Amino acid sequence: MKKLFISMLVLAASLNVMAEITAKAKITLTATGTNKTDVVYLVQNSDLNDGYNTGSCSLVPSLDTKAVAFYVYYNNAEYISFGTKDLGEMTFGLKTNADTEYTLTVSQVGGTETLTMLDSNTSSTFELTEGATYNFTATANTTDNTRFHLAAAPVPATPEICHRYGKLEVRGSKGMTVQVLNLDGSATSIADQTMATDNEVIDLSGLTAGQYLVKWNGKELIIQM
Repeated sequence: MKKLFISMLVLAASLNVMAEITAKAKITLTATGTNKTDVVYLVQNSDLNDGYNTGSCSLVPSLDTKAVAFYVYYNNAEYISFGTKDLGEMTFGLKTNADTEYTLTVSQVGGTETLTMLDSNTSSTFELTEGATYNFTATANTTDNTRFHLAAAPVPATPEICHRYGKLEVRGSKGMTVQVLNLDGSATSIADQTMATDNEVIDLSGLTAGQYLVKWNGKELIIQM
């Protein structure tokens, strides 16, 4: 009986710790489709270990019982509750049993820094602010462990593009597409580049001498090679 009582005290203490951590959730993300929904809870707490804390993580239930699963993908595992000391770059996955339109809703946002998320399928970037929503399409019966990417810094509204030494230096560009064209708008040997990070370099050494048109986010820049 004494052992049982002690075990119950330990369990109660564990639940209290979980409740405390969950209450400090950094952000809640809800993926919703037609008659289907799933939630991811992110937790940031200086008391947690680097990476993640197993006490605040749980594996995604089988899709046999869920129409959609939205989760943090970390170290080849899926989590619907993720606790970390430092909330930086991380990936989010999506599993579906139905082909439908989805809405990602942001709530319970805490902290002061601006968080952004990139949809790798569409190269769209959106800020994770309280009440924000993002609409996207998912294909039926698919698993994509890296569909979304979280960043702890916002994408600048006006990315900088500089040309020097036969290269384009692109800053504040994650998810943005940069085109290098002839002045008449026709394609060059430089393929359209979708930026995977906030700082990219595009090599222009394959172009012959002359003027070219650089286009991004509705803006244009003429460069001389």
